[in-house]
Amino acid sequence: MNQRDQSGDERQLVSFLGVPVERVRPHFWTFSVCFVLTLIFYIYIHVLDVDNPSWRLAPSLIIGDTTRAAAFWVLGSPIAVEAVVMVFGWLYLEKKRRESRAETHAEWDAWNQRRMEAEAKGEPFTEPPPSARNGSTSG
Repeated sequence: MNQRDQSGDERQLVSFLGVPVERVRPHFWTFSVCFVLTLIFYIYIHVLDVDNPSWRLAPSLIIGDTTRAAAFWVLGSPIAVEAVVMVFGWLYLEKKRRESRAETHAEWDAWNQRRMEAEAKGEPFTEPPPSARNGSTSG
């Protein structure tokens, strides 16, 4: 289903939680893994961890607990996936910002070094600062 977001960008979204189509597969696998682990946990709790398991009650207890857990994971797994995407996206942008800042700092240091060398030799220094070369007016 095509939906339009607030910026006017039209892209493929799943209508349930507004999830981009390219992230449906990670949501499905996250839900599946969480559900299977929950199922294994409840089998362990109701069958393997008790001294005298009731073989008549165990299936209904397992199904009841696993059903409630599945309802939780239907909403919990998309939240977990999107949280991971946001965290790693933020970390990536922060890394790029720091690299850009370091690159800008290195350009200014090199420019200042050339300016000071020219000043020490008594030569005129006409090279524009890095901000003027990049079309920026702020330093």
